[in-house]
Amino acid sequence: MQNLRAIWQRLRGIFGGEQADREFAAELESHLQMHIDDNLRAGMTQQEARRQALIQLGGLEQTRQAYR
Repeated sequence: MQNLRAIWQRLRGIFGGEQADREFAAELESHLQMHIDDNLRAGMTQQEARRQALIQLGGLEQTRQAYR
């Protein structure tokens, strides 16, 4: 079953790359926003909350590259 899943994911990556990239970008943006919201609730300004969220995630571009 694991092998079948791995094959499916590879095929999806080859033929559905754009959709997978869009889904990943949306999920990454969602995680970023959750961190920002947590930081705002902790009393940070909008700018500092976003900055700290990016630090927590390791940067958006670095995170994208790590999961490719």
